[in-house]
Amino acid sequence: MLINLRKIIIPRFIRNLKKSTKGTILIEFAYIFPIALILLMGGFETFRLLMAHRKANTTVMSVGNLVSQNKKLDSAAVQNIFDAVENIMKPLELSEDGQIFMSYITGTAGGNNIDLQCKGTANASLASKIGAEGDEADLTSIPGNFTIEDTETVVISEVVYRYEPMVMNLSGLLHNTIFAPHDIYHVSVQKPRYATIEFSEGCP
Repeated sequence: MLINLRKIIIPRFIRNLKKSTKGTILIEFAYIFPIALILLMGGFETFRLLMAHRKANTTVMSVGNLVSQNKKLDSAAVQNIFDAVENIMKPLELSEDGQIFMSYITGTAGGNNIDLQCKGTANASLASKIGAEGDEADLTSIPGNFTIEDTETVVISEVVYRYEPMVMNLSGLLHNTIFAPHDIYHVSVQKPRYATIEFSEGCP
């Protein structure tokens, strides 16, 4: 009697529901898709970040190398170097999101003087970690306890690029994460091939 009552009260489609496998693919897709999407976006942002670091490092090395191999440079030649190395950063735009610094520094008994400092773009929102022209150079950002001997001259080039995530900004959830906006900074030190460089017209 109870068995017949259950058959009457419980509809057949409910009894068969636990046997049905229809819709399982959609349920699995609903679970997997967000994870796959996060991995895809994370991979894309990781690629952009690594590319920005590689291009910034190549650019800063190129600036220092091109400047240090000259004995004399006028403002037009300095600008040509900046124009050339800025193309290395493509498709990233230094003119909008970054800056190139080229500092010519002389070591003295009283400190290291920044005799000349040229900027590659008109972007004034980013500053050099070495210091400004006419100041004493701050060498703490250069690894290896770097020092400059008395009367020695060096060319220190810097590239700063403001990295902004395109599709995965986690600054609101996680602080100090690589996927939050931050400055990418690379520095290079080159010794002039001819011991000193004469900048006949200063910066462009």
